[in-house]
Amino acid sequence: MHPKIKYLVLTIFLVAALTFNYLPAQEKFTLKQFVENALQSNEGIQIALEAVNNAEAKISESKSLYYPQATLSASYTRLSLTPELTMPFNGQMMTFKFASPNNYSMKLGVTEQVFNWGRTGKLVKMNEIGMALARENVAQVKHVVSYQLVPIFYGILFTGNAVKVLDDTARLFREKLDIARERYKAGLASDFDISLLQVQISSIEGQKLDLLNNIRKWKLTYNKIAGRAPDAGFEPDDSLDFQPFTPDKNQLLQEALANREEIKILAHQQNLARTQATLAATGNKPTVVAILNYEFRNGFMPEIDKIKGNWSAVLSAACPVFDGFKTKAQEAQAQSSLKTVEKQIAELRDGIELEINQGIEDIKTFEQKIAIEKIKTGHAENALKIAETRYRSGFISTTDLIDAQNAVGAAQLNYLQLVFNHTLTKYSLLRAVGRKLFQETQQGEVTP
Repeated sequence: MHPKIKYLVLTIFLVAALTFNYLPAQEKFTLKQFVENALQSNEGIQIALEAVNNAEAKISESKSLYYPQATLSASYTRLSLTPELTMPFNGQMMTFKFASPNNYSMKLGVTEQVFNWGRTGKLVKMNEIGMALARENVAQVKHVVSYQLVPIFYGILFTGNAVKVLDDTARLFREKLDIARERYKAGLASDFDISLLQVQISSIEGQKLDLLNNIRKWKLTYNKIAGRAPDAGFEPDDSLDFQPFTPDKNQLLQEALANREEIKILAHQQNLARTQATLAATGNKPTVVAILNYEFRNGFMPEIDKIKGNWSAVLSAACPVFDGFKTKAQEAQAQSSLKTVEKQIAELRDGIELEINQGIEDIKTFEQKIAIEKIKTGHAENALKIAETRYRSGFISTTDLIDAQNAVGAAQLNYLQLVFNHTLTKYSLLRAVGRKLFQETQQGEVTP
């Protein structure tokens, strides 16, 4: 080889090697990492957390009613006309002013609700319930997002395995294409047989393109949920294997009633409705308010232009006598809201039981189908072996061989699809139960 060419080849090799070493490594995620990374940056969760901050501020706002409200004010007033009296005094006409044309005032007023029939306490309690609702909503959003990620994670695994099945099928068809070409040269096959096999390979490549496109869309969806760059790459670090699942219906139902975030949220809403009812009942109850003012101003006789300090104290009581049936209407609304929540709780419990029953039946069905598909796959593989032997001997046509090969590929894809559906149904059932996607064990490990 010419020295210059040899040097050029070596340079290209070194540049390629360095480029490969500096390419970003493809991240690999377990399901736990897959979920945790998304929960840290998910926009929906951040919005729910802001609602908690808002609820906390509302509690502080309502507690402010326990404290006195102080207001400092100042004013200046110029009067064009002031009352005055002119009368003779000691042989002279004397003028007496009863007001100053320039009036100055600086006042500090303090107001305190001495008694308001427990309205402040009830308002604080309502906002504390609102805080609990906001926190439960955060847990609910995290729960929903976590289980939304499961189909994405296993969808990428399933699609990747399906691509491998298609690659294997295409490779086997290429081997058969080589055999067909040899038979064609020997005059034992026609060019139509070669064309049939080439069409099958092209069809598989077309299916593969669709699957690879699905993987790209799964990854785009995940990156959007996780707040990552759209083109950020990753690979699931797991395998899609069949694992039998035998749930206990009664145990799952009890777990669901204890753990479902929706039930906890409705329980808080029920408590909120009760508190609203008691608050509405105070609408026509008396209120006692204490007011203390201290003021510096002028205008006091006889030195009307001199600024003097003075104070006033007021204890005021008010009791509505007739409010146009407003309180009664508010109580009726609160009671209606309470009954609505109670009916929602009953309806949710029935829905959870139905969801669990349906999930269990689906799992049983998928496990039965998986057992059947295993038998079908074994039969298809045996039939393919026989077909390959007969094809080499010229006892069957290329079409028969293609049918046998496609039967194996279809059985393998059907099996993968059933395992995928079984896995998603299992997680869907756990979601219906309200179980966290990952539970902390006493040893600090995390198990699904």
